[in-house]
Order: sequence, then structure tokens, then C-alpha cells
Amino acid sequence: MKKRLLAGTLALCLLLSGCGGFRDVYEDIFGGEPASSGEPQSQTSLLLPVDIDDSLGPYAAQSDMNLSITSLLFDPLFVTDNTFTPQPCLAESITQAGTGEYLVTLRGDVTFSDGSALTAADVVYSFEQTDLQQKRYWQLHTSVESVTEVDSRTVRVKAYRSDRNIAGLLDFPIVKNGSGTDSLIGTGRYIYQEQSGRRYLTASESNPGASEKITEIELVSMPDDSTLANALRSGVIHCLYTDYAEEADYALGANSYLFELGNVVYIGYSSQNALTSQRQFRTLVSEMVNRDSIVSDIYYNKATPALTPFPAGYYDLPEQEHSDLGDDRIRMELELMGVTLEESGWRSYEDEPVNLSVLVNSENPFRVRVAETVVRYLGYYGIQAEVEAVEYESYLSRLAAGDFDLFIAEVCVGDNVDISPLISGSSVGISGDCSDAQLLEQYYAYCAGTLDCAGLLEQFDTYVPVTPLVYRQGGAVVSPSFQAKMTPISQDIFYNIDEWQ
Repeated sequence: MKKRLLAGTLALCLLLSGCGGFRDVYEDIFGGEPASSGEPQSQTSLLLPVDIDDSLGPYAAQSDMNLSITSLLFDPLFVTDNTFTPQPCLAESITQAGTGEYLVTLRGDVTFSDGSALTAADVVYSFEQTDLQQKRYWQLHTSVESVTEVDSRTVRVKAYRSDRNIAGLLDFPIVKNGSGTDSLIGTGRYIYQEQSGRRYLTASESNPGASEKITEIELVSMPDDSTLANALRSGVIHCLYTDYAEEADYALGANSYLFELGNVVYIGYSSQNALTSQRQFRTLVSEMVNRDSIVSDIYYNKATPALTPFPAGYYDLPEQEHSDLGDDRIRMELELMGVTLEESGWRSYEDEPVNLSVLVNSENPFRVRVAETVVRYLGYYGIQAEVEAVEYESYLSRLAAGDFDLFIAEVCVGDNVDISPLISGSSVGISGDCSDAQLLEQYYAYCAGTLDCAGLLEQFDTYVPVTPLVYRQGGAVVSPSFQAKMTPISQDIFYNIDEWQ
């Protein structure tokens, strides 16, 4: 959820105070009356917001509200569940055919909404369309070189390297070959309908994933994003997607079903600083920071602690026992490595006072608060540090020049859980980071299946290129008047709509 939410909500409240209340406004804008928020409504109907000035084509849509609706109209080859496990959707199977090459077999029982059968040519065409949504599918193109037709039911996926989670990247919507960017011919659970100005979706009879209970979904036109919070609270709409990337998103309401985004916030270190280049020191910093407090105080419990470089729910994580050194042990370890406490109460290293800078992008208030929190934790152990919050362009140039001691950054590992940016520093173009080529090779061995996850995590703890702090979450925010047992995922908040009760 983006743009002008708080300002728009204030404007709408002012509007309501002078024109007879929300019911009159709703009638003027939408026609009819809003549902009462006093009692939970039956989930046999569903009201979703739509931007009528935006497309519902998956490669032309720009707004979050429309993009979330496209998951009902179009299916991908695979979907990634909340354990980051790829699950077949339009694909029947995927097999490795060589180093970095995979064969995907399509289901033979799938038809588009116009009655035509799904073929490999549709998959190839859809892959070509992903160029139009680089913001969403940039990682697909940095990992997959090509998707080509083998026969009518088989496509060859050629990746730049072997990847155990390659199917997670094959989550792009499949559209009919040659149908155009605004075409609504998909294989999804619902079909778009328009009649007498009414826009709605009907359950597809040919798709077994369509809900038998929610047979129609009404698309409610929203004037702009600023009306969404009030529309949710009043029951004008029932649910919407948010990634909680902006502070205004938290004003949407407390009723939400959360899911993992794959966005990790972390501390990076300079290899040019005598202290931060020490892996033992970076290990101790990880022990100093209370991740639970960052989750609750900064991200309002819309995040999970990152105890490894992987998301907490990642399917391949082994059981682990995480150490808690305690304050006395941390202070002792600092002394043992020569970071001594002076009479001033601050520490020195190699006969020089320790005074670290924590670089952060000033345009992201969440990460600024993370930086401030890290500085406070360092100070608790006698390590003097200060936040340097600079504008984004300056932030990038400082990182590229290695002009920092520590920095706060965020990167999305994507649906294939690619943690290589945390190892190589490539996510922010760093030249002076603590990356290690040997660790990166170990990660590629894990992707290829020749090293298990426990072995990789042991190597990561040896090198400590960064300190993962938290993985952010997104949510399906629902109206108080609507009840459903939702299990949303990052690609599809309606993932289990056929099971809603």
C-alpha cells in the first residue's frame, strides 16, 4: 500500500464531517449502501478494491490492488508457499536436464478462459512479457537466461547456474500466446466479467481451484489509495494486500493475516576498518542486538527475527541451538580480542578510541530506527557509534566507495531464496564489504545440492559477511466485518480461497 494514505484519510474525514457521513459519500462514489460493520458478514461474497484506470493484465497492472487481483485470473507454473517450497500449479513436474538446465512438463488438463488449451508456446510468450514488469521479475532475469519450447507440453528453462529452488522463480502468470498486455484470457480460478458498468469475477467452471462457496467477487472502484483504510473499516471492501513498506500501511487496520516477504534487513561491515573487519567482532555484534525488540518496537510485529541468513520458515533449515552469550561473556570476549574499556566508559582498539559510523538511507524511517537501535546496543557495551543518515544517492555512492564502518540495508532474497547478495554485497554495489569468494562458492554448492544447509550455515557463521536482523512480513488486511480462515502467500493473498470457512 503506497502513496497518500494518511493525508487522504484525513481529507476523507474532513469531507465526512461536512456532508452527512460515510454512508452519503459511499452512495455518491460507489452507488448503493455500505455493509454494516457491526456483524461479521457471510464469506459467500467478496468485495475487492480495483483501480479502474489501471489494467488487470498481469504485465500491465501497476497498482498493488490490481496486481493482487491478477492472481485470481492467471495461474503460474509454480507457487511458493510460506515455507518457500515451490508447489506445482500449471506445471506437472520439473526435472534437471543438465547443469543449470531444467525441463518443465505442463499439465494436460488446463484450458484458458476462452476454451483454448494451455501449451508451451503460452509459457514462452509469458516469459517474454515479464520484461514489462522488471520491478517484480528482475530476479527471474538475473537467474534465468531463457525459456524455450521443447514440445507442446514441455519447456526448457536455462539458468545461469544450478539452483535447487529454481521452480520458485517460475511463478510468473501465464497468459495466452499473443493475447497482448491488457488481455484477461487466463487459466485462473476466476474469470473477469463486465456488465452495465458492473465489474466482477465469476468462478471458473473449468478450474478445480475455484471456490464453490465464493462464486462471485465484486470489484469496487476506489477513487484512489487514500480511501482504502476507511473502506476497509466500514466493510465497503473486504481485504487487500500490503507489504508494510511505508508507515502509512500500518494505518490500514489491525486485522491481518501475515506472510513472509523474503525481505531481510541486515547489518553490513567494512573490511577496511581494523575492528569491523574482524569476524569475531561481527559475531559479537550479532549477539549484542536484540532482534525481538526490533520486531516489536520498529516493525510492530510485522517481521520475524533473522537468526540465520534464511527466512525463519524456510523449509530446509535444520534444527539449531542458538547461543546466548550474555552480557558478561560479550564484554569478556571484547576484552580478549583487545577491545578494551577505558576510564571514560568507552572502548579502544589498537590504542585508538573506537568510534564507528552506521550508514543508513535517510529516506527509509524504519531502517533509520534500526540504525539508531544498533547504535544504542553498541553503546551499552561501551562501543561508541553514531548514525549517519544520508539521502539515497549519497548512500549508494558511500557504499560503493567503501566510505562506512557499518551500514543498514535491506534485500529481497526472492522466491528462490537467493542469499548470495548477503554474501557478495552485490545487492548494494559495495566495493569494501566483507564478502568472501570461498563462502560464495559454498553457497553455490548448496544450490547445486552438493552441500547441505547445515554445512552452509556453519560456513556462514565462520565468515560472518553480514548480520541478518529481521525478515519483514506482508499481510492480507481484512475488514472487521469479514471473516475467513485465510492462508495468504506473498504472490497470492487468495492462495487458499477454495478452503475459506
